[in-house]
Amino acid sequence: MKLVLMVLYIVVAIALVVGILLQSARVPGFTGSFGSSGDTFFGRRRGIDETLARMTAILAFVFFALSIVITRLG
Repeated sequence: MKLVLMVLYIVVAIALVVGILLQSARVPGFTGSFGSSGDTFFGRRRGIDETLARMTAILAFVFFALSIVITRLG
């Protein structure tokens, strides 16, 4: 049981990192000082950004819950 939870924990952690890295920046950082932005030609793709934000929030909750469960079992 604990091994299955640990494997799930690692998979969720990797998915969480990937989800965070795929999100577009909300604040133009270094590129904003040169006049360019991270938007696409036709504007922001809000549907993908909202989906990634929702997925990241769900994965963060699952990661937190698994942390508590694994700690309780150990």
